[in-house]
Amino acid sequence: MQVFSLSATAAETIRFATEASYPPFESIDANNQIVGFDVDLAQALCKEIDATCTFSNQAFDSLIPSLKFRRVEAVMAGMDITPEREKQVLFTTPYYDNSALFCGSARQIHQC
Repeated sequence: MQVFSLSATAAETIRFATEASYPPFESIDANNQIVGFDVDLAQALCKEIDATCTFSNQAFDSLIPSLKFRRVEAVMAGMDITPEREKQVLFTTPYYDNSALFCGSARQIHQC
């Protein structure tokens, strides 16, 4: 997962886009607020550079276009680095290693 490079001047607002259906990283709470690890990390970054953060929940496929068209300054979401995405935007060093695994019967697993 990645966070895109940030810089801010005093009292700047940084608009973050995310796709809030990937708990515990980002989700919507009972008060209809975007919460989770990614939000907490973004808030810590904003505090460090004396900026205000805002968050918008978007469809995953719209995150990179929103960044490219400058609707937001950063994306904070569970997004793997792929060659296709690297052609469109810059990524930071991963801040979380996603070690997903799948289990099942060896007889029922088919290779693609």
